[in-house]
Amino acid sequence: MVREITRYPTTPSLEFGANVRFFNDELFTLLEDLKDTIEANNLDALAAFQIGSPLCVIVAKDNGEFLELINPRVLKREGSVEPVEATAYFPGMSAKTKRYEKITLMYEDREGNQKFLEADGELAITLQRKVDYTFGSHFRFRLNKDEQKLFDSKLEFGTDAITQNDCPTVFKRDRILHVFKFLFVFGLLGVAASFFMGTDNLSTLVSAENYIMSAMLGLIVIYFFYAQYEGKQYKHCTSCQIGNIIGTSIVSLIKLLVLFLANYFLL
Repeated sequence: MVREITRYPTTPSLEFGANVRFFNDELFTLLEDLKDTIEANNLDALAAFQIGSPLCVIVAKDNGEFLELINPRVLKREGSVEPVEATAYFPGMSAKTKRYEKITLMYEDREGNQKFLEADGELAITLQRKVDYTFGSHFRFRLNKDEQKLFDSKLEFGTDAITQNDCPTVFKRDRILHVFKFLFVFGLLGVAASFFMGTDNLSTLVSAENYIMSAMLGLIVIYFFYAQYEGKQYKHCTSCQIGNIIGTSIVSLIKLLVLFLANYFLL
């Protein structure tokens, strides 16, 4: 049966990961439910915690075959890697962790027989992530301080697109300001050109100036709302950016007012 996957912010705890003592129909049903849920969600592995069971059980896929790991324990660790991991517990999120390159596991099969497994590569990383759940943990605790801050920003704003927490020096919203400045200069040139135009061309110029000012007003509105959205992608400098956005918007409105007054009194 396909079960609902437990997701953040439900917290893993040490009450999960209880050792399996009875190899009975309840355990066999759990194993089949894990397999069904893995297949239904196109996953590589699940720990029992992830479908709400307190038992220390992991099911993983290796070369298309299911591995049933009951009461798994890591006996040996070798090497070190820093993979970018994702898990169904944090849907749509990823983070760079630190894992062992190769591990040796001791576990029991569904008949209670003791087994050993040597795993490396993606399988080793996946199994380490699932073993974490059996100890009431998850991969966030494997991150260094900088990666934790970055991952917390992703959780806060609900996006995996955040790549850094520091404030960048250049934003996409700056392109809107570049267009605004171009229109402002073009509008001023239009006012200056009016002194050299005859009355026949003046009405055309006035229409063009009105279009320019309307476009400038639209750009200010777009800038104000888009800039706030973009600023929220950088958790540690959001507050200072909001002040900068408001100030820039006010300055832009003043420039628009200057152009409007110039058109009103001179054209």
